[in-house]
Amino acid sequence: MCPKKAFSHDKDGDAHYDVISAFQKSIRGSDTDAALHYLARLVTAGDMQSIVRRLMVIAYEDVGLANPPACARVVNAVYAAEHMGFPEGRIPLADAVIELCLSSKSNSGMAAIDAA
Repeated sequence: MCPKKAFSHDKDGDAHYDVISAFQKSIRGSDTDAALHYLARLVTAGDMQSIVRRLMVIAYEDVGLANPPACARVVNAVYAAEHMGFPEGRIPLADAVIELCLSSKSNSGMAAIDAA
């Protein structure tokens, strides 16, 4: 049996924000494996708040009108994860991440409100 590596996570440090940024960029770039890797790191750190906030932002900012049903499913996945807690909450979050990665992307709603 292989021993687990020690995991350190500084929620208030630069590394934390680097992981969150990489999480969002990997979803935006449709890199499912990378997105799940960063999700797993955030789950291991127990950082539900950052995960759910970032998923909601990604759903509406990056996917938006290209796939409105995906946005609604992310909201439902977030609701489920928050009510389940960890470790089970990781499952709807992973489903949401995979769907966002595989979805078409459009920021037209954000561009429209910014232009207004």
